[in-house]
Amino acid sequence: MWRYRNQPEKIVQLGYNQMAGDYGSWTLAHERPDRGEYTQLIIDKLEKGSSVLELGCGPGEPTTRTLAEHFNVTANDISKSCLALAQKAAPNATLIESDMTSLSFDADSFDAVVAFYSFHHVPRDRYQPLLNDIAKWLRPGGIFVSAMYPYDIDNLVTTEGWHGSTMYWSSFDEDKTLELIRDAGLNVVSTALETAVEKDKETTFLWVVAERPED
Repeated sequence: MWRYRNQPEKIVQLGYNQMAGDYGSWTLAHERPDRGEYTQLIIDKLEKGSSVLELGCGPGEPTTRTLAEHFNVTANDISKSCLALAQKAAPNATLIESDMTSLSFDADSFDAVVAFYSFHHVPRDRYQPLLNDIAKWLRPGGIFVSAMYPYDIDNLVTTEGWHGSTMYWSSFDEDKTLELIRDAGLNVVSTALETAVEKDKETTFLWVVAERPED
């Protein structure tokens, strides 16, 4: 795996291919009330049948499945094994195997873009270009909802403790993250630091709800 140190997307892809089933079971086994809260926020905010893009859908449970019950969902993941599980969880969703920073859509394509627990696997020097794309893909008034690490982590590769796989992490602190979102042209509507216990360890995410301004 160390031969891929300069290919972070390969580390993430191989790691999730290895642990897709275990990660999916773990996700459903522990409670993160924040996930359900922000999923419901999207359901309440959008009209049924709206177009939603999910970045980094993982095995599809529970977020992709729930969103696909209400909306026309396009979901991407870099892991083929995760997407195979997501296809079972959300058979009506359109699934794309891709690094999220390589996606391409027309401007004004989506009413919402969702990224739950996925941004921290993207090299942070790609955050701004990706956020710029998200702002472009959103329709005027569309929302971006994301759970992001509020930590300053620069290209960290760990070899243990993450479901037995090697994994890649990269993120900015809260202030810098919000600055990048605003620099993409999105209005930050709300932020919250949400903590839950995962595998006997407290984990905190920065939840952001942002909106593309109306033209």
